[in-house]
Amino acid sequence: MVSIEDLRAFPLLATLDAATLADTARRAQRCSFRPGQQIMLEGEQAPGLFLVLRGRVRLSRTAPDGREQVLAMVGAGEHFDPVPLFDGGPNPTTARAMSPVTCLLLPRAELLTLIRRHPDLALAALSAMAGQLRELVSLVEDLAFRSVRARLARQLLAEAAGGAAELTHQELAERAGTVREIAGRALRRLAEEGLVRLERGRVIVLDPAGLARVVEE
Repeated sequence: MVSIEDLRAFPLLATLDAATLADTARRAQRCSFRPGQQIMLEGEQAPGLFLVLRGRVRLSRTAPDGREQVLAMVGAGEHFDPVPLFDGGPNPTTARAMSPVTCLLLPRAELLTLIRRHPDLALAALSAMAGQLRELVSLVEDLAFRSVRARLARQLLAEAAGGAAELTHQELAERAGTVREIAGRALRRLAEEGLVRLERGRVIVLDPAGLARVVEE
């Protein structure tokens, strides 16, 4: 059973009126995924709109040679991959659970019915997609114009919560569009400069201002 209060946790839906939320709650499904489990695959048809109640989901694309580019890490209160629901195309990314994940799923047919009945939901979806497009533009800018060192510093600043980024070197490398060995060298240099401290499975940010300067190098 999905409640209106569940839906109010999502910025995408928080401004909608009670009638729209009640209609949405009746059509949503609750689903859970284990750490490492694939939620959906790049190139397949999207089952619907996923809204993350708990946990973290990694969105990525894979090159023919097996290299992976992580496009986003999605957490509680966020949603992912709405584009194929509107253009009818395949999933542009693979979504994988990085922890125990609980999602709400709005099947595509139900989502389109809701949008036809409640135009405010369509406006909210357009606003959210515009925000995601801006994030992708920032990612392209990073990959095109910033060094690996600067990209890692930016990811650390974005991921650090309470001074710690709960990411392995491999995950940071994937986010920065590089390989683990190069990311490891860059991280060790940041540690030598006193900007971060490296621990198993996480990086402690010691000097956010210093990392911000690295981003602009």
